[in-house]
Amino acid sequence: MAGPAGGCRNREVTRATTGGSVAAEAGIKMAVDFLVFGTKEAKYKACYEVRLLSKSSTFNQACLVEAGVVSSLLDLICFRNPKNQENATASLLNLAKYSKTKKVLVENRGLELILEVAQNGFKMEARQHAEGTLFYLASVDEYRDIIGKIPRSIPVLMELVLDGTDRCKKNALVAILGLLVYPENHWKAIAARIVPLLIDLLRSSHQCEDLVTGSLAILATLANNPDGTMGILSCGALHVILDVVGSTTTSKESREYCVALLLAMCTNGGADVVRVLVSNSSLMGPLYQHLRCFIFINLFCHDHVLS
Repeated sequence: MAGPAGGCRNREVTRATTGGSVAAEAGIKMAVDFLVFGTKEAKYKACYEVRLLSKSSTFNQACLVEAGVVSSLLDLICFRNPKNQENATASLLNLAKYSKTKKVLVENRGLELILEVAQNGFKMEARQHAEGTLFYLASVDEYRDIIGKIPRSIPVLMELVLDGTDRCKKNALVAILGLLVYPENHWKAIAARIVPLLIDLLRSSHQCEDLVTGSLAILATLANNPDGTMGILSCGALHVILDVVGSTTTSKESREYCVALLLAMCTNGGADVVRVLVSNSSLMGPLYQHLRCFIFINLFCHDHVLS
């Protein structure tokens, strides 16, 4: 008796803190029933209603997941209806912010379906929602490995970096960075030729600062691996990075990633990298603005950088 009673009390606490109620829970269950069993028109209306409900509160998200909405939404994103696909992927994005959704998504073959929408969705909005869902899934250690093992996952995110809106590009970069927390995904990103893509982003003077920062964060992460450093150097990226460091418009965050990136390249690239840095007379000024510059000073002293 203690277990069920405790469960009831927990649910009552949830309702009290989130504004939920028995009536609200019943309404949510009805919307899910229409989504599962309704006519095409009813499914369309229910899908839109679920999108609104999934955005409004944690209580609604919990009730929707408990009512089994995730599998129904995954079925809908496969239908050849652009509006239903957009509403369904937006709902999944909203629900992915709720911790218990992630496991349900993965266990219901959701990863491949979401990747399919991210790559081939009818509208850019649906692709962007699918990408956002991948971002939330990539925040879980276990799922970084699973996503990385799907061959097209990183290339799909790279396509969105190329084709999406600025916000979509930023989210795709953050999702890729999340996947790189798992070291096994580093070589997969390098093999997908992410480095040339990021260098091209840095070369584009019109790119927004968020994209510059995201690109540098990924490069700094990859450069911690010797293969990553070699890949960056082979693209002629060193001078591009130095230009970013020296730019007066570069943000403090981007400069910090540049410093971390240059340090990793000195460590893994050896004398050739140090020689280029030593010959750059304008480099030391920006480096002095950061604590990490002292590491560089120690590296360069034996080459008479300060003479």
